[in-house]
Amino acid sequence: MLRGRSKALFAAMLLLLAAPVLPAQNMEKPPKVRNIVFILADDLGVMDLGCQGSDYYKTPNIDAFAKTAVRFTNAYAAQSVCSPTRASILTGRYPARLHFTAHIPGWSRPYARLMAPDWTPYIQKDEITYAEALRDAGFRTFHAGKWHVSSKTGPAAHGFQEVAPDLSPKGRDMEDPWYVDSYTKAVEDFMERNKDRPFLAVLSHGTVHVPLYEKEGRIAPWREVLPGKNGQNNPVMAAMIENLDTSVGRVLDKIKALGLEEETAVIFYSDNGGLTNVQDEKTGKTITATSNLPWRGGKSQSYEGGIRVPLLIRWPGVTAPGTLCSTPVISMDLFPTFLDMAGLPPLPGQHLDGLSLAPLFMGGKLERNNLFWHFPHYHTLPPHGAVRSGHWKMVLNYETDEAELFDLAADPGEGNNLAQLRPDVVKTLRDYLTRHLQAVGGQMPELNPNYQPGAQGKAEPARYDPREGDPARERRPVSTNPENGAFWPVPD
Repeated sequence: MLRGRSKALFAAMLLLLAAPVLPAQNMEKPPKVRNIVFILADDLGVMDLGCQGSDYYKTPNIDAFAKTAVRFTNAYAAQSVCSPTRASILTGRYPARLHFTAHIPGWSRPYARLMAPDWTPYIQKDEITYAEALRDAGFRTFHAGKWHVSSKTGPAAHGFQEVAPDLSPKGRDMEDPWYVDSYTKAVEDFMERNKDRPFLAVLSHGTVHVPLYEKEGRIAPWREVLPGKNGQNNPVMAAMIENLDTSVGRVLDKIKALGLEEETAVIFYSDNGGLTNVQDEKTGKTITATSNLPWRGGKSQSYEGGIRVPLLIRWPGVTAPGTLCSTPVISMDLFPTFLDMAGLPPLPGQHLDGLSLAPLFMGGKLERNNLFWHFPHYHTLPPHGAVRSGHWKMVLNYETDEAELFDLAADPGEGNNLAQLRPDVVKTLRDYLTRHLQAVGGQMPELNPNYQPGAQGKAEPARYDPREGDPARERRPVSTNPENGAFWPVPD
C-alpha cells in the first residue's frame, strides 16, 4: 500500500508519463547534423538526476541540458547489466539475438537448478557497429572510456579511429576518480582537433559503477545533506554523480565554445538501472548505493528500476527544447537514430531490433507495440525474462516458471501482481516472449545435471571466454530474422 511521500511520488510520475513529446516543426525529413556527441553513464539510475525527480543529488549541468533537449520518461536499457546493453547500442540488436546476455565475464553458480547457455561474451567481428557506419560515411570517430563488450579487442576493432583507452582496469586513481577528468579532457581535445570536420565523439564513463569512491573534498559536503524522499542517502554516490555532472557541463561548454551547438546532436544515456545496495568497505555492512524508488528493483533485475534509465536528446533543428516524450524506447534505437542524425540511409539488416526515434520528433510515432528482455543467468534474481506490451508488463521466472503481471498505467511501481486476476493476459505475453525468443534465436537456460539443493552458495566470477577471436568459434549462429515481435497487438 502506498502512503505519504510514496503517493506523492507516484502522482508526479503518472503526470510525467502522460506528457507528450512536442515536435519542433512539421517536416518530411529531419535536417542532418555535422557532429554527434554521445555521453554514456554506467549504472546511473532512473532517479539519479534532478531532472528525473531526485531531491537529493545535484545535477545542475544535466538539468540545464534537459531544458534544451527532449527527455524520455519511458527509456529502457536492453538489459539490466552493462555489457549486453552496450552491445545492443553498438549493433542495434537485442542481446538475446547477439547471444550476449550477461556482463563480461558473468557469474558462475555451478550447483544452481539451471545452467546458463553457451553465450557469447563479446561482439563478433562481423557485426557492423554505428561507429563503422559513421566512419564509412566520412565521420571522424572517437571513443573515450569504458568499453566492456569484448576482452581481446577494443573500440579500434569496431569502427573507432581514435581511442582514449579504458583506464579503469588499472585500479583506482584518487586524484582522478573513475578517470572522469581524463576521459572528459580527451573528448574536449578531440573536438578541438576536429572542429572543422564531421565527427562522432563517444564519452563512455565508468562512473557511477562500484567500487564507490571519490575525493574526500567532494564527499564531505554531502555528509551534511538530508536523505532524499525516496531514500537516496549515500554521500559518496552523490559526489560521484556531481563529478559526472561536471563532466557533462564541460563537454557542453566545449561544444558551445567551438561554435558547434547548431551543428551537433548530443545524447545522454545510461547503460542500465541503478545499483540499489552495496557493501560498505569499512564496516562490511550493506548500505544504499542509490534508490530507484518509486520504481521497483535495480541493476540485474528486469523490474523497472533495473532497466528504466535517463535519456536526453538534443538534435538541433529537430527536437523541441524542454519537452517530454512518453513513448517507450530502448537502447537498440540509438543506432538508426544516429544514422538519421547524420542524414544516412538505414541499415535494416544490421539494426534489426532498433527503430529511429526521428518520427517522434516530427509529430509521428514508432510502429512498435512490444519490448522484450531476456536474462538467462543467475544474478540477484534467478534467470528470467520480461515483456512490456502497451501498459502491461510481465516478468517470468525461468527457474519456477511463475509469472508476475503488472499494469504500468495504474501501478508503475510494480507492486500489485495481477497474474491470478488476468491469466488471459499472462498467457498472451508468455506466448509473445516464447515466439520472440524463437524469432531472434534466443538461448534458454537448461536443467543443471550438477544441481545440489541448498548448495548453490554465492555466485562466483566466471572466466573470460578463451574462444574469443578463435576463427572456428568466432561466427556462432545468430538469427538475422527481421521478426522480433514488435508489432504483435497489445492485449486488452
